[in-house]
Amino acid sequence: MIKRQAISSNEISKSLTLDIEGPQLSFDKFLKAQEQLAKLLDEVDRTIAENQRPSINWVVSHVRGGSVHLTLEGIPKADVELRAIGKVLKIVETGMATIAERPERPAYFSDRALESAKALAKLVEQDIFMIQLGVNSTRINLNQHLVANVDEIIGGKYTSFSSVEGVLKAIDLSRKPVFRIYDLLTNKSVRCYFSSNSIDEIKDALEKRVSVSGLVKSREDGEKLSIEVEEIEIFPPEDELPTIQEIIGILGGKD
Repeated sequence: MIKRQAISSNEISKSLTLDIEGPQLSFDKFLKAQEQLAKLLDEVDRTIAENQRPSINWVVSHVRGGSVHLTLEGIPKADVELRAIGKVLKIVETGMATIAERPERPAYFSDRALESAKALAKLVEQDIFMIQLGVNSTRINLNQHLVANVDEIIGGKYTSFSSVEGVLKAIDLSRKPVFRIYDLLTNKSVRCYFSSNSIDEIKDALEKRVSVSGLVKSREDGEKLSIEVEEIEIFPPEDELPTIQEIIGILGGKD
């Protein structure tokens, strides 16, 4: 479902910039960044339009060397008002800021638009350490946090009551309380949302191996993305686990 909202702006913007910082930027990655940004703008434009057709052409108006600073400028097609450009850019600005912060679908952002935003953020690797989108006076960092948010928005199509095991890390109370559980084998993490009433229990479990149960969102392939925590169990450290000899004794075995 695509959210819609009223858009108003006193100033008409016509362009946005994409800053890419890193020691080396391959030509392929430069083209991919340009392509995905254009796809994102076209998809939002198409979603706004009543006839589902883009109303704006996006052209490269400026490229500065060193670290790449790419500026795209909107040119309205025939019979399209200039303010249509500012409308698209405002939606992209607020939408990208939203998914950079939390897993919530922004207004007018289709799955295709979200996939393009994710593809841009995934370009951040060893040879690219920062990608930043600039619209008006807003600067939005595109990173792996945004990638994870998009995955949760469009990837978590299946829900079930289940459990997740791993090491509890990274408690975040800045918005909806959440921590991450990391799988010991794959090092992949699952977002675990919890009630603020449980904060003391969660703090006690920090850096410990735990099992949490609740409503889980998963991909089609079964990969777990997030869980609404209802119960948490803390496993004892390995040095506190009974030895084989102790287990035999507990079971009534003989030496």
